[in-house]
Amino acid sequence: MFPTIGSGRFITAPVITEDGDPILDPLVLQEANAAKEATSAGQANGDSSGFEMVKEHDKRVIEWKLSLHQIGLDVARTDRSLVFYEKQENLSKLWDILSVYAWFDKDVNYCQGMSDLCSPMIILLDDEADAFWCFERLMRRLRGNFRYTESSVGVESQLNKLASVTQVIDPKLHQHLDKLGGGDYLFAVRMLMVLFRREFSFCDSLYLWEMMWALEFDPDLFLLYEDPELVAEKSEESKSKSKSRHIGKYERENMKNGGKASEAPLPISVFLVASVLKDKSDKLLTEARGLDDVVKILNDVNGNLDAKKACTGAMKLHKKYLKKAANTNR
Repeated sequence: MFPTIGSGRFITAPVITEDGDPILDPLVLQEANAAKEATSAGQANGDSSGFEMVKEHDKRVIEWKLSLHQIGLDVARTDRSLVFYEKQENLSKLWDILSVYAWFDKDVNYCQGMSDLCSPMIILLDDEADAFWCFERLMRRLRGNFRYTESSVGVESQLNKLASVTQVIDPKLHQHLDKLGGGDYLFAVRMLMVLFRREFSFCDSLYLWEMMWALEFDPDLFLLYEDPELVAEKSEESKSKSKSRHIGKYERENMKNGGKASEAPLPISVFLVASVLKDKSDKLLTEARGLDDVVKILNDVNGNLDAKKACTGAMKLHKKYLKKAANTNR
């Protein structure tokens, strides 16, 4: 695919132009040649230039190669406070997996934020192949967050729901944010896209993921990610077994209030963001005079949130929201 993959190195400089022409920059050649030497150590090589730079014509290959250096730049910034990433080989593993995934997922390719989601897989799993497939399964659940068009972002539906939730549980805060120009809640994009990896410590973020997925657990949701065509067949059967099925507390509340088994429920992450906003409501109301202030106040929570407290708060808000929504619909 590319000589740097699997070499124990990664690149941070562009290797190709949008027209497919190779970039003969000294840094590019140095990084690529070092990777090629690492992968072909001990083999005779008569090419003094090392890495062969040729014009690329395949649009798909060009798009993929254009993303490789951006992946490298993001890898170099990911979880830099962790001792694990002081080793070049671990940074390289992260780059390898993200680069291969960018080729594997033709629709989404690579987007910033994926490195935050992939990093725990590298740390927890020694085998690079196992880490890749775990990340790929996680992305089946989250890849929609990274879909962008000219008119919308991937988490737009969640942001819209977050606005609705906040309007119900804290109308004064919602009105204030809307007045500041934050009614679209775009300041919460990062929280939703990378599942709070920046807002919680590394260990707490993993603990949070465990609790989120346990609370949302529904065996039928597996079908939504594996074989959507089977969902309709299973939905009627699921309804008849709903009382005896082993499902998470969050999902049980959704079903009690008329949630459809054939649809993925609103993720608990929306209520986690709402919980953070509720917790910072007084500060946002008194100190935020613009969107920059909102972002600054929310950035101050980075690494300082408690996972268990956040989940408990999200569940309370979820119950409160469902109750108020039910009363409104009567």
